Amino acid sequence: MQRFATMLAVVMFFTLSGFNAHADSRTLNARCSLKIDGTTVMNSPCHFSSDAQGDSFDDLRLLIVCPNGRSAETTNCYGYEQRTARNGVFGYLFRSGGVAQLCWNGGTYRKAQECYDGLRRTGACWSNPRAPASGNPRQTRNIELCAWRT
Repeated sequence: MQRFATMLAVVMFFTLSGFNAHADSRTLNARCSLKIDGTTVMNSPCHFSSDAQGDSFDDLRLLIVCPNGRSAETTNCYGYEQRTARNGVFGYLFRSGGVAQLCWNGGTYRKAQECYDGLRRTGACWSNPRAPASGNPRQTRNIELCAWRT
């Protein structure tokens, strides 16, 4: 329960602070693959970073724009005014012990909001063929995230 509360606090921090996966300049330093129920949603160069609590991945394609058509990164506009001009995949892997929770943006959302639990590591991949959704444990998905340094 404490692990879940900690992960929820981290997710809420990023959500409430308006954290955008593209807020800093980064380079593509890995190759990432994300498969959901056998469908490949990302298999491309990506930015991958890791720290003591978890990992983040981003294909750096998502483009959020303001009403004037300019990137929300360089133009001031409110969140409700922003729209997705180009889809892209990003997400986070929160590790605790030998188990992880994966949260990702569904390919179109501005926030990582689809989360799945119980992933286990095998080599460069984290997976669970029946990962329960955090908001609905009866809903399960076959999840696999892999990342290789380039």
